[in-house]
Amino acid sequence: MPRLFALLTGALALLSPTFAHAASGFATPPGDSPVDDSTPRFVEPPPATDDFDLEESALRLSTGPVLRATNQRADGGFSAAVDVGARAAGLRLAGTWVRTGSDHGLSQYDGQLWIDFGAGQRLHPILAAGAGLARLESADPSGGVRAATVGIGSLRGTLEYVLPIHEANARAGLDLEGALPAIRGSGAPDVDGWLLVTARVGIGF
Repeated sequence: MPRLFALLTGALALLSPTFAHAASGFATPPGDSPVDDSTPRFVEPPPATDDFDLEESALRLSTGPVLRATNQRADGGFSAAVDVGARAAGLRLAGTWVRTGSDHGLSQYDGQLWIDFGAGQRLHPILAAGAGLARLESADPSGGVRAATVGIGSLRGTLEYVLPIHEANARAGLDLEGALPAIRGSGAPDVDGWLLVTARVGIGF
C-alpha cells in the first residue's frame, strides 16, 4: 500500500503543470487581456487639409500686357485696372493704351460692373459689362496723326486664380474683352469694334 500511494503521488505531481497550463487557456480575468506589442497597428492618417487662408480684399490693383485685335491687324500695349468689391460683385475701372501716338493708336478708359462666380474659391470665373470712352488715332491726309473720341460698350470674361501667397490676395488672370463703338463723333474713323486680350497680375489691399 505505501508503494502504491507513492506511485499515485508521483503521477499527480507530474500531471499538475499540464493541468495548470491547460486551465490558463480557458479563462482570462477581465481587464487583464494580454497585449501583443509586436502586432502592427493601422493608424488612420489625418484628412488632408488646405491650410492656405484665402484673403479677402475690397480693393485690388492689377496690370499687364494687352493685345488689341481687329479685322485688319493686331497690336500690343499695356493695361491697368482697379477693382472695388470683396465678395461676388463689384466695379472695375480700367485704362488701356495700345500704340498711342501712331496711326493705329488706342487709349481706352471704361468702367464695368462684374459678377464673380467663384467667390471664396481659388478659381474665379468673372463676367463683366460696362461702358467708357476710347480715343482712336488714325492717319491724317496731311501725313500726321489725328485723334477722335468715341463712346463704347464693353463685355468682358475673366478667369482669375488666387496665387498661394500667405497674407496676400495676389491673383493672376486672363481677360477677354470686346469693345464696340456706340457713340461716334463727326471725325471718328469707321471701325467695327475690337477685342482686347489681357494677361494681368494683381494684388489686394
